[in-house]
Amino acid sequence: MLTDVSTSFPPSDKADWLSQATMELKGRDVAELDHEVNDRIRLSPLYTAAEVEALPPLNRSAGWEVGAYVSSGTNPEINRSALTALDRGAEALLYRLYRQPGAAEIAELLADVRLDFVSLHCAMRYPGQDPAELFRDLVKYLRREGYDLSKIRGSVDFDPLLDWSEPPFPPLIRLLDFVNRWMPDFKVLQVNAAGFNNGPSLADTELALAIAKGAEYLQQARERGAEPATVNRHLQFAFTVGTSYYVDIAKLRALRILWANVLRGFGIEDAPPATIAAHTDHATLTNDRDANLLRLTTQALAAVTGGADQLFLSPAEGGDQPATPFGHRMALNVQHLLRLESGLDAYADPAAGSYYLETLTRQLVDSAWERFRAVEAQGGFAVAVEV
Repeated sequence: MLTDVSTSFPPSDKADWLSQATMELKGRDVAELDHEVNDRIRLSPLYTAAEVEALPPLNRSAGWEVGAYVSSGTNPEINRSALTALDRGAEALLYRLYRQPGAAEIAELLADVRLDFVSLHCAMRYPGQDPAELFRDLVKYLRREGYDLSKIRGSVDFDPLLDWSEPPFPPLIRLLDFVNRWMPDFKVLQVNAAGFNNGPSLADTELALAIAKGAEYLQQARERGAEPATVNRHLQFAFTVGTSYYVDIAKLRALRILWANVLRGFGIEDAPPATIAAHTDHATLTNDRDANLLRLTTQALAAVTGGADQLFLSPAEGGDQPATPFGHRMALNVQHLLRLESGLDAYADPAAGSYYLETLTRQLVDSAWERFRAVEAQGGFAVAVEV
């Protein structure tokens, strides 16, 4: 016979909890249980429905693309790494390039990779990088192979205020004009927030600088004749996730709210959701492979719960150890487990409804917006932040 639970336990509220907590603490202040993210954000160990106003649902589709970093090496080795990742279920390939590939080399790197089924991402890690030339050679390859450009998804890591002393805005504007006409799902502008990530206590500053840089790009493009709405459609954010699980979840959720606020300032309503690529925080990895696997799993869980659109995990061999096939495989398997076993791809905002995370997200939004306004008052990102 089933027991009616409602008659087995007396009703209780937060006052009852506080009373019990005070007794257990033996006279110590209950405030000692609070968690202080920084001097601007402080969280209680308990929230109730009466105290928390749920945030509006996030404007995004459910799920994420399972991403893979493509190994370095010779062009045939890089190509084999990409094909192996695809065989193991990767849906987004991130080629980390350490020199400028020519048109013929692009064909070698992408041989047998069906770009109408996966998304392609290119990150340049060398002096004198030319993302515009890389993009032009990529488009030539796509046309030669008979692809419909409108079906190609991906990005080129072009972050003018990060890698150049003289930001190359004119070629960026030309790329934006091209993809706006021919490649609606391709991003040619990235706000790389990795350099702003200085731990959970500065998450609000990280967010403020990210949206300030994004706002700077909208403004710089508008001054050169590009519509901010067009720029936004071809812009993505790149964030790292570290070891502060709840802060990382709330950070990605807060970014979407903050960026929507920025867009409204440019007169953009009902914009498509911001695109967020989440990456491993390499500084959190050590030479202990097994411990790294736990860290990577936590980072992956935070990223997809926070609403990342793409997730790229490093191999578990961190520190000064070379990556192994096992490490690359586990970087994908962790994501497959979160999708197939946990079902996190079924929800646009898995964290919605958590009183703690709703409160933390709101506090991050409020604090980051205040700091963003301070940056804007100093003349915007390009003036206020040394680049």
